[in-house]
Amino acid sequence: MQLAQRDNMMRHTMNTIFRLAILLTTLCGATCALADDRTGDLLEPESVTLFLKDNCVRCHGATKNKRDISFQALKVGDLADADAQLLTRMLSVLERGEMPPEDEPQPKPAEKQAVARFIRAALRDLDLRAQNRLAQTKDDPNAAPATRRLTNVEYQNTMRDLLGFELKLADRLPKDPTKPYRFNNTAAMLQMSPELLESYLACARQVMASAIVSPDKPITKKTRSDWKADSAQPDRLPTREISIWSSGRGSAAMGMTIKDFPKTGEFRVRFAASAILTDDVQEVPLRLLMGQPINSTNSSTLLVEPLGTVRLHNSPDAPQIYEFRGRIENCPLHKKPGKGKGKESTGGEDFLTITPQNLYDDGTLNDNYGSQQSRLTSMPRVALDWMEFEAPLTDVWPPEHHTQILFDSPLKTSDPVAYVRVVLQRFMSRAYRRPATAAEVDRFAKIYASLLPELQTVEATMRETLSLVLISPQFLYHTIDRGPKAEFRQYELASRLSYFLWESMPDETLLAVAAQGKLDAPQVLRQQVERLLADQRCQDFIRNFSMQWLSLAKMRTVPINHDLFPRFLYYVPVGERAGTEVPYRPTIRDYMLDETTAFVAELIKTNASVTSLVDSDFACLNQPLAAHYGVPDVQGDEIRVVPLKPEYHLGGLLTQGSVLIGNGTGTAPHPIYRAVWLREAILGEDVPAPPADVPALSDSAGAAAEKALTIKDLLIKHRQKESCNDCHSRLDPWGIPFEQYNAIGKFQPLVPKDGAHVAPMSAKVHTDFAGYQHYLTTINTVPVSADSRLPRGPNVRGLDDLKAYLLEHRKTDIAKNVARRFLSYGVGRDLSWRDQPLLEALVAKSSADGYRLRDLIVLVCQSPAFLKP
Repeated sequence: MQLAQRDNMMRHTMNTIFRLAILLTTLCGATCALADDRTGDLLEPESVTLFLKDNCVRCHGATKNKRDISFQALKVGDLADADAQLLTRMLSVLERGEMPPEDEPQPKPAEKQAVARFIRAALRDLDLRAQNRLAQTKDDPNAAPATRRLTNVEYQNTMRDLLGFELKLADRLPKDPTKPYRFNNTAAMLQMSPELLESYLACARQVMASAIVSPDKPITKKTRSDWKADSAQPDRLPTREISIWSSGRGSAAMGMTIKDFPKTGEFRVRFAASAILTDDVQEVPLRLLMGQPINSTNSSTLLVEPLGTVRLHNSPDAPQIYEFRGRIENCPLHKKPGKGKGKESTGGEDFLTITPQNLYDDGTLNDNYGSQQSRLTSMPRVALDWMEFEAPLTDVWPPEHHTQILFDSPLKTSDPVAYVRVVLQRFMSRAYRRPATAAEVDRFAKIYASLLPELQTVEATMRETLSLVLISPQFLYHTIDRGPKAEFRQYELASRLSYFLWESMPDETLLAVAAQGKLDAPQVLRQQVERLLADQRCQDFIRNFSMQWLSLAKMRTVPINHDLFPRFLYYVPVGERAGTEVPYRPTIRDYMLDETTAFVAELIKTNASVTSLVDSDFACLNQPLAAHYGVPDVQGDEIRVVPLKPEYHLGGLLTQGSVLIGNGTGTAPHPIYRAVWLREAILGEDVPAPPADVPALSDSAGAAAEKALTIKDLLIKHRQKESCNDCHSRLDPWGIPFEQYNAIGKFQPLVPKDGAHVAPMSAKVHTDFAGYQHYLTTINTVPVSADSRLPRGPNVRGLDDLKAYLLEHRKTDIAKNVARRFLSYGVGRDLSWRDQPLLEALVAKSSADGYRLRDLIVLVCQSPAFLKP
């Protein structure tokens, strides 16, 4: 017995030593970029205390603590974990040169460097002590919560990949929380509630009702509509032709109405279409919508679901047949009005309408959308010959998604109980993203057995049993293995990798590598990262990551001033929705979001440097965007890479409409919003919100605001108040160079004399797009003042100078910020001071090949924080 106890103690001691050795090795590797901190003698705590007293305590002490920072209680000689965040913030401002302020006495550079070395060493010591405690106690009180549920996007995609078809489920769930410049896939943001669990159960029952079908093969129903190639009537197009306008259409534009159709299953829409092209136009995009007729004006809420888009090149002499597929469950159903009136009315039958849309847009469509009959035949049109709807599809019955669950096996009849266990084992292993244990299978086998007498059939009982599987924590939460044997650690890594780069569950290839225990091998991991990035499913990661990192969603909510920018959006001219945006048509705001996400995707695809985020020699545009920015010779609605010239004043993220509009007021640019965006999203700095008692920009300037010619003048007045100057002196210089780009994201170096950034519409000259452009040229005559002196930096004159400064002096900061964003999104938690050495190491290693984005993603996935968070 004593021998066994001694062996156990020795094994425990050796394991502890081994873990500490690994920790020390990791720390040495993570701090290779900070080797200079270890050269020379570190300052004594008394010297650091004296430095704080001489340079910091006057503004951050007991009686005054600007930005809620105080060093009064900091015991430099006896630092604790609670001091780490304050030390990190202090190190950050020292490295950026923000503190002490320029108008205060400055310490010598050598003193600042010595204090920075002391702080780095102190943080390393605090981290080592925390790791030592963790190795001994297995518990880290400062660790971030590790258990996190799937986001709505992850849940939607996981259901799709698990079952083999997609139902729209995210709209049935409460929206995930959001926070500017932060990710919502962290444990702190993704809490569970009883209401949410009920929604999950409803979704699970819905998908299982569609996944497992009844044995009897249903009857397929078909509906068909034909349109003739007749001549046009007065003020009407020929029957089969569809124009870009919502009036003056042929009857084909009304689409086809479907009634007496099944409520579940896959459908197919086939149609014959061609293009009627004009001038040099090469194609016309045709989109089909399913749901309520979009021309209905009686409802304030119209529900439709896009089926897909084709781009037509063929002439009416050679119509081509196209096909779309979808699920009936995803299509909004509507009822035709019933008989009677008011309370006596009886509900009518359900119906669907398939509406074709001509989405051609050359960027010159105006605010009189729908009323310009003169352009009916001058713009490209679509010829639609016929359309047919067929559902449910029964080419193979039962469908594949059914037989993936209830597969054929002799056990069905010879040993039904064993068959149920095999079905559960296979499904649960895929749903849990790792092998289901015997105990887990036993639990649900008992549930199945208890439900069978009531539900009677295998199909009905399995639907309910698997619905309960889909609300288990093993499905709804990310795979985490903290058991003593760590038998599922490789599967945990596979899930972390796929949810990082696909926003969905691992595929069979990734799980097979995990089963072999090879996934954490550096070369194997690199191969899998490259494979996942090359897959189309990666687009969900890029879009969600970009939207949250760059805080882009707010640009949808900015109210654009219609009087100042009448040609930016398309508005309904008449009816109850007059003055609102044209519904169910992609807007330029949609295209701007597509521009940004396509740009980030292109940088990752080409393994471009992070410097391209600031400036690039290409943009991702389509024809409407190109017309908006003034880039010639771009045709079609598809976003594609377009080479840039200097005169376009584009390149990088800083000049993209999604950023500029989202950080403006809809009437004018807003240098403060744009400065905050630059510092938060690009430089990775944490900009505190303004105090509640700080007056608004116009209020602080008082009567002087009325005489301020530009925003820059207004900010000068604003900074004359001491309460405003402290923050604005560090913000305004970053935002002023953006002033040459107006509220709708266009380069505009000249403004009217009265200070308005865009002149109101004039009916006399606003006859067409070219006339309006000429009108703006004649009234915008005063140069915009976009020059500023950056904090502790040079004078810059406009955005080109600012870009040059960022690329020369802040490249490492940008790379570190991008690495931090990737790592935080990948591990699903906010990073802390303890992650700083690792980030420094990632940036140092990335610098060797020019901070290339795809390589940086690989490094993040190979890092200790990602492998074993």
